[in-house]
Parts: sequence; C-alpha cells; structure tokens
Amino acid sequence: MTDKLLTFEGPVIEDWIDYNGHMNDACYMVVFSKAIDKVMDIVGVDAVNREQHQISIYTIQSMIHYLQEVGLGEPLRVEAQLLDSDSKKLRVFFTMFHGDSGDELAAMETMLLHIDMSQHRAAPFLPHSQAIVDEIQKAHSELPMPQLSGSSIEIRRR
Repeated sequence: MTDKLLTFEGPVIEDWIDYNGHMNDACYMVVFSKAIDKVMDIVGVDAVNREQHQISIYTIQSMIHYLQEVGLGEPLRVEAQLLDSDSKKLRVFFTMFHGDSGDELAAMETMLLHIDMSQHRAAPFLPHSQAIVDEIQKAHSELPMPQLSGSSIEIRRR
C-alpha cells in the first residue's frame, strides 16, 4: 500500500465554471471535499459506521494551492497521501491531476479531526479505523514528502 490513495475521479461540471471560463476557486474545494469523504470511507468512517457509532471526521484546517486552470469537461483525478496521524487526527496531502495528461492542477494539505458526534468532541479513532490508519501511515511514510506540504502564505521579497 505504498501507493497514494485514489480519492476522486470525474469531470469538471458546468456548475463549477465561473465568469473567467474556468473552474471557480471554491469548486476546487468541492472536489477536495469529495476526496476527504473517500478518505473517510477508506479508514472506516463510512456512512454505516458514522450512523452506528455516532462518529465523523471534521476538517479543521486546509491550505489549497491553485497550480493550473481547468476547463469544462476536463477529467480530474485526486490522490491522497497521509503525511501524519495520531489517535484523533489525520494530516493529509491531496494532489489534483488532469485525468488524461497527468498534469498537476492543484494541491491541498488538510488536518482532519475524528469526532464523537454524541458529545461533539474530538475522540480517538475506533480500533478498526486506527488499524487502517496505522497501516496507511506506515506505507505512506516511505513516500517522499510533497514539495508544497507545510507551506505558508507569504509575499516573497527579492
């Protein structure tokens, strides 16, 4: 499982196109949010377990890098790399690629928090989820760190 996780595949739809004729900046987050949902499913925080155990995952911080414009109908593919984790949090790096050319279109680093919905508080992952997270973390620790991970916003002066 040293491969990154495939978390989204699909075309850019008409509702995502803005007045500039390309995908609106907010819609990149829509795609990344769908990718987060897939990560939740992969680690066992899927619809069945959310209902049965009253758990969920919240996004608590994100940083998006917009790298290239994307037009209507273009195919998208998003892959995820688990950068870090503990008993309650996942630090995940998502990369959006053009589905045909493989060009990098955008990237997002995000911090996710496991929640006990009955108390609306952070809570440790359930054992089956923690085992999956640990397996992914072990495999992904062998991958190189993405160049854009850990970036902050700054104006570079010469």
